[in-house]
Amino acid sequence: MPRVESAGWDNSDRILAIERPQYQKDASCRTCDDPSIFFPSPGDTESLKAAKAMCSTCPVVDDCLKYALENNERYGIWGGKSTRERLLILRAKRILEAGEA
Repeated sequence: MPRVESAGWDNSDRILAIERPQYQKDASCRTCDDPSIFFPSPGDTESLKAAKAMCSTCPVVDDCLKYALENNERYGIWGGKSTRERLLILRAKRILEAGEA
């Protein structure tokens, strides 16, 4: 894979200034030794299971899922749900809302 060279700009101050949702300070994943488990490669069931296991004991799992759904997070495990699972939730929600209209 070709290496991408930066233009020499230091944007770390901008990255650190990003507002994070309040719930994240209590999230179990903050203490995870390997955050890459929340972004498993296709077929990487070991990372997927590890991420979901951590989410299953997280005190803010519902807030995390709500955030991901409201902000259309397209990648990774959020609130114990994969991208595919979140898409199914959103689809079901749209169907229910259409039925109520």
